[in-house]
Amino acid sequence: MIHIGVGVFVGYHERADLTAKSLIDINGELYYATGDLARFDVKLGELFFIGRRDYQVKLRGQRIDLGQVEQTIMKGSSLVSDCIVIKYVYEEQDYLVAYIEVRSDRIQEEHLRSYCLSQLPFHMVPSKFVILSSFPLTRNGKIDRKALPAP
Repeated sequence: MIHIGVGVFVGYHERADLTAKSLIDINGELYYATGDLARFDVKLGELFFIGRRDYQVKLRGQRIDLGQVEQTIMKGSSLVSDCIVIKYVYEEQDYLVAYIEVRSDRIQEEHLRSYCLSQLPFHMVPSKFVILSSFPLTRNGKIDRKALPAP
């Protein structure tokens, strides 16, 4: 999605890299690229949110929306409190790995895998499920993806 108009900001403070990545100048008018993917239905006159561009990865020639995989896992069990799916590279091979924060240690990896197989195309099912009692956090309280354990 692209936003245009007088409300578009002029850039990120002291972050020229982010400004260059998200603002497009066409004939002096700024356009803001949100990173959101959407589809406009002409018949209905409605805009449908599809996902985020930065949550899409390519794995073995297939495009995968990591957010869709995460949502599916979250629906698969009431014992899952949070989920992060990443593309993991090991010995030059790409894999999908799901990190699962659980409310109980009773959850079974095989249950999650079976549920994903019933809801997602095979290429979108994570190769590995890593069960954690809690996610590592940054000082700001956000999930520290760099501190996640190797699968």
